[in-house]
Amino acid sequence: MICMILSSGLLGIDSAVCLANENTYRLYPEELWIELDVTTEQRKQIDAIIKTAAISVLKNHEKIKNTNINMLDMLKHESLVNDRRINANEKISQLLTVEQQSIFDSQLRKQEESKDLITMYLLSLDLTEEQQPVVLYSLIESQKQVWSIISDEKLSWEARRKKIKQVNAIDKLYRLLTETQKVKLKSWSDLLSRFKREEL
Repeated sequence: MICMILSSGLLGIDSAVCLANENTYRLYPEELWIELDVTTEQRKQIDAIIKTAAISVLKNHEKIKNTNINMLDMLKHESLVNDRRINANEKISQLLTVEQQSIFDSQLRKQEESKDLITMYLLSLDLTEEQQPVVLYSLIESQKQVWSIISDEKLSWEARRKKIKQVNAIDKLYRLLTETQKVKLKSWSDLLSRFKREEL
């Protein structure tokens, strides 16, 4: 079940999951939307798309109140998030120039390609049945923070980007692990860091 939830929509961004010289992890593809190099008018249109998606997602987030939530409900929630994400990606893509769209599509492909890797990365931790809902809840809470930030139109895109960097989902996850699991997490982080450096 945890595999289905992770791959359904909770995770998925390019292999910059671990930024080489920072203790910051980027797990949520929504960040891509406010990193696009677009005009002021395009930003306004993209903000409107984000706001519409966020209203639905954040409303549904309210159902995920604590770690006692049913795993099936978590799966339903992540399926909804993934649906809103795909819909927003399509609408945003339609607003872009050919060149912008090419860059955006490339980023989305990298994100999709890395989803299985990230899922495997977390599954390798061999979480216990007791840990699974706690870890998923922690990741979903971080996801909620990201959606709240990217849809906050009172902030500029630049301010939102800075604020999102403070959402460190993996750091929160680290605190929930056993010493053995922490070693595995560190090993995967180092590996992903090397992949990122090689891409650059």
